[in-house]
Amino acid sequence: MSTKGADVSAGSMDLTDFELVGYTSGLSAGLAEALADLDDTELMTVARGGYAAVPVGRAHPDATVVEHRMATAEGVAILDVRLPPGLAPLRHPGNRPEVVGLRLAAVRIGVARRLLDQALAAPGDPTPVPPCCLTVRADILSALGSLRRDLTGMAGHPSRKTIVDVHTHLTHLGRRVAMLVASDGRHTDHPARALFIAELVADTWVGV
Repeated sequence: MSTKGADVSAGSMDLTDFELVGYTSGLSAGLAEALADLDDTELMTVARGGYAAVPVGRAHPDATVVEHRMATAEGVAILDVRLPPGLAPLRHPGNRPEVVGLRLAAVRIGVARRLLDQALAAPGDPTPVPPCCLTVRADILSALGSLRRDLTGMAGHPSRKTIVDVHTHLTHLGRRVAMLVASDGRHTDHPARALFIAELVADTWVGV
């Protein structure tokens, strides 16, 4: 669906749906939902700093893709969408950056919850989860719930500052999750890489 020249609604899909996609299907699928109603031209007007994180399948064959091994492993492509010097976007972004920021925040909550639950029910691991880890997990889930309520409250009138604040908190919580579930979450083959790629995705769309 094209949104040419008009603001888009943060409520066009319930934010809980974006969280659910992040939880059940992961970061790339959640990112696809968050960008579903932006066409390729709008990617250049909405993205911050000239780079746009998109699902690998969304990258046009002629696009300039920045090499990033962890992002590729997570199903995310980083596009260089900078315009040549002297050119300016033909469309005004309207409220699209804020709406995309809201949706991505919900996706990041889902991704963090997904990793927390996977770690708790790791297949083939008979070792009981230490009580201290359960306490940390409960604290993180509580903080994620608080951010979810914040998103719901700002859905009708998102501002750049409040969205940046939410994503900053999500980055902090994501790093806590990574420390809890992985000794080396930045390793390409560990599922916790999704948390670090989510930071990169947010940086391209929100400018955290």
